[in-house]
Amino acid sequence: MSAGLKSLLIVLGLGLVAAGGGYGLYRHLASPSSVDEPGGQAPEITLADLTGEKVSLSAFRGKLVLVNFWATWCTPCLHEIPMLLDMQARYGERGLQVIGPAMDTPEAVRNGAPQLGINYPVLVGDAEIVDAMQALGDTLGALPYSVLIDPNGEIVVRKHGEFKQPELEQLIERHLPAPSRAE
Repeated sequence: MSAGLKSLLIVLGLGLVAAGGGYGLYRHLASPSSVDEPGGQAPEITLADLTGEKVSLSAFRGKLVLVNFWATWCTPCLHEIPMLLDMQARYGERGLQVIGPAMDTPEAVRNGAPQLGINYPVLVGDAEIVDAMQALGDTLGALPYSVLIDPNGEIVVRKHGEFKQPELEQLIERHLPAPSRAE
């Protein structure tokens, strides 16, 4: 085998190894799935909604709050939104409030959110969204990122990655009061 062909094969082999490693890292960061049940009081966070009005996390005290960070360009986020819509519709009267801070340009969110039929508050910002994610414990910077906060303001679950429906239903049922029965 000639030296030139041998060098080419080595370079191609190294390229394949690097590409495989890069793809593995991308898959880990693009759709990690880890759950952390840390406890602790949720920090005060205030972000703008789609109309520019300021919304504070503390305004939802007394409800079970699911803060779901997402973006219009995030495929796992978009895949998760129909389930979040369903959870808000099914459990809203029992005290669930989904909130969707978008890590995206406000214009992209204003254009995309109505098409998605989002039935919960969507919040926007630039550096403020990143600051909010970090304040709520995001150590990876990956989307989607969700934080479940109980009615007393205690963080009960942090999750990197997309929720599966049975997993989210179980968490909501565990932390919401039982449905009242008409007598």
